[in-house]
Amino acid sequence: MGNAVVQLHVVDWAIVLIYIAFMLFVGFYFSKKQQGFDDYFMAGRSLTAPLLVGTLVSTFYGLDTLFGTSEVGFYEGVSAFFAYSLPYTALYVVMAILAPKFKEIFPDGTTMQEIAFKKYGKTTGVFTSIAAFLYSTNTMEMMGIGFILNLITGMPIWIGTLIGAVLVLVYTWTGGLWAVTMTDFIQFISMMITVGIALIIGWKAIGGYEGVFEGLIEWTGSAEDASYFFSAGAGYLSPWTLVSYGITAFAVLAEPAFFQRVFASSGPKEIQKAFTAGVPMWLSFDWCVTFLGIIGAAAIGLGIIPEVEANQALFAICGQYLPVGLLGVFLAGVLAAAMSTADSYFLVSGGVIGYDIYKGVINPDATSEQVERMTKLGMLASAVFAIALTFLFDAIMEVWVFQATIILSVALVPVYFGAFSKKPPKKIAGVLSTGVGLAASIIWYIWSNFFGTWSDDWEVYLVRIGNVELWQEHGILIIVPLVIVIYLIANAVGKVTVEEAA
Repeated sequence: MGNAVVQLHVVDWAIVLIYIAFMLFVGFYFSKKQQGFDDYFMAGRSLTAPLLVGTLVSTFYGLDTLFGTSEVGFYEGVSAFFAYSLPYTALYVVMAILAPKFKEIFPDGTTMQEIAFKKYGKTTGVFTSIAAFLYSTNTMEMMGIGFILNLITGMPIWIGTLIGAVLVLVYTWTGGLWAVTMTDFIQFISMMITVGIALIIGWKAIGGYEGVFEGLIEWTGSAEDASYFFSAGAGYLSPWTLVSYGITAFAVLAEPAFFQRVFASSGPKEIQKAFTAGVPMWLSFDWCVTFLGIIGAAAIGLGIIPEVEANQALFAICGQYLPVGLLGVFLAGVLAAAMSTADSYFLVSGGVIGYDIYKGVINPDATSEQVERMTKLGMLASAVFAIALTFLFDAIMEVWVFQATIILSVALVPVYFGAFSKKPPKKIAGVLSTGVGLAASIIWYIWSNFFGTWSDDWEVYLVRIGNVELWQEHGILIIVPLVIVIYLIANAVGKVTVEEAA
């Protein structure tokens, strides 16, 4: 085992263990209340605004935000918020407008992929389902849980990853969406409060703005370099990379878990209320996490914490300043951030297998019990696949950009044209755009990972095409526009709609 970055008191451990035990209890409790697949996967389509707020906010603020945004804040300062977080918030606002319309257009809808099946046929539906499965694998959260356990115990990350996968899978498997929603609500409160408290205590303890700026001068070597931490457009990342990160925000519009919550809501107004209430909470969380990353860099400069990796700085700051008991609550909140996202995606990826593929393609006459059983097997397959991918990717942000590229390249264009186009879309448009998007995304990441050049300076894979040097993250800038062009051309020249083909 390596050295733990944060040492926990027995009181802190007790709080964490009680929290985990309670999550498992909730899963078993709701397992007794299920009556068929619709109840298991859709919570009986009866989620109201308060429950939706909790599950939406906690689901989409997992460890990618906690560690990913704080890592960018560590290097880039407040530009992490303005260039990376604000685009997401803008898309949440857009989704607040669009989500009720999806509920009205498809009142009996279950998944986003179902729209592709209905509008373009089975081939497009299968391609979209594959993309949704890849997107919904819990690689980021599993890596994050393994990372957390490594920081507090020193255990190898792969062992922590396995432990996390088992814990989340157990209560999601047993309780379904009701268990996910209820635990998300608790996790939402825990993560929002603890991150806010950590920022207040850390900011005050380090000496406020003056203390932070002094630490940044020591860390960067000059006041001029330190000042960019508080400039919205500054930072070491290239403009095109910041644009790539910003474009990933559009994944919000093709988010499989969003669509599940939309269709599981009790009505369009409930989902609109939930998104509206969630926006300021998302903004607050992003702002806190960005500044915790900045404080981490300053604390290293002042010698308050040892020189740790950028994605460990947030944790080291909290371990330095939070008292016994509150540190345990914070760790429970961090685990909550991971588990609240992981449980949702395990359920969604299971639905891809059980509902979209098994019922939609293999056995259209499947009973509710059969679909539920296949959904659970799909969750297990997703867990195995997510763990396998942790050995392929080294960084959480790298995983996120890959998954965002997949879902944007495959699902976004056909789903929205299919839902809102006045004329029925052509079948070939869906087939070509989803097929090319899926193939191009996978090929790009295999190419960059196995045949690209690793840069120690930037900690990314680089791909050379002629005299042009591209980051792995730049693939999204190439593939998504290509897919849009292919869809528009195919839809213009195509002859047959899915209804005509039938």
